[in-house]
Amino acid sequence: MSATLTRAPIQIVQAAWKRIAPLELADNTWDNVGVMIEAPFPKKDARKVLLTIDLTIDVCKEALAMPDCSLVVSYHPPIFSGLKSLTMGNTLQASLLKLAASGISVFSPHTSLDSIDGGINTWLASPFSANTSTIQPIQPKFPDSSSVPSSLCNHSQAGMGRLITFADDKGLELDEVIAKVKELLGLKYIQLGRPAASSPALRKIQSIAICAGSGASLFKGINADCYFTGEMGHHDTLSLTQKGKSVIACNHTNTERPYLKDVLRDWLKKELDSEEAGKLWEVVVSEMDKDPLEVV
Repeated sequence: MSATLTRAPIQIVQAAWKRIAPLELADNTWDNVGVMIEAPFPKKDARKVLLTIDLTIDVCKEALAMPDCSLVVSYHPPIFSGLKSLTMGNTLQASLLKLAASGISVFSPHTSLDSIDGGINTWLASPFSANTSTIQPIQPKFPDSSSVPSSLCNHSQAGMGRLITFADDKGLELDEVIAKVKELLGLKYIQLGRPAASSPALRKIQSIAICAGSGASLFKGINADCYFTGEMGHHDTLSLTQKGKSVIACNHTNTERPYLKDVLRDWLKKELDSEEAGKLWEVVVSEMDKDPLEVV
């Protein structure tokens, strides 16, 4: 058995997360990131973390069945606004209470992980790296270099979403963009909004606006040939396609979940291991977490 932890697991993940995606980089106008619930009596010798996009009933059961699990890192915060009570009558609250009672704390990074270079949005742009001329946040966290705090100097390019432009001779056909998206996300099908028939003849894609999850509000006022996100409302999609734009939608969490296995699992393990010299952590991706919608 591993040596006894010198700090509570939630304190260790907080320290490790500062090197991955400082919580100050989250969109604090609406998001809720950080510790969701702290176990009052944490497991003393447990160094296993369960990664998930959502904390569902099945994910809660999965964590409770792992004897060495001391942390759930739930990308989406299970608490978004103030609570007046915590009861077993609410399924989400019941999961939090059961986990805490079993010595398991819950931490949520959400848009801090969207914001960083190397985070979910830049990962979504990665299939196009060979074609990309420029890549920049759609909504920069720091509008100019003088506004970057010294503690966040390594994150001067942080911000929500990404807008990528291709070199003049590196444009892609829409079908090529779709193929790259499917390969990255491991999807057989996506939703596609094609430019309206009355639009000018479709040329090659020279720019893509990207937003993990739900991108409609972030895309307002942004001009791109193609918009790549998880979900978008009917009227927003219609508005873009009527302007001759393409829309690729893949279901909200399908744009987020593969990142856990492809990038975050190993990254988080490395940072957790460095917190305690010679004491190794195990980071696993939930097998029960899945998008609530499926194509049938």
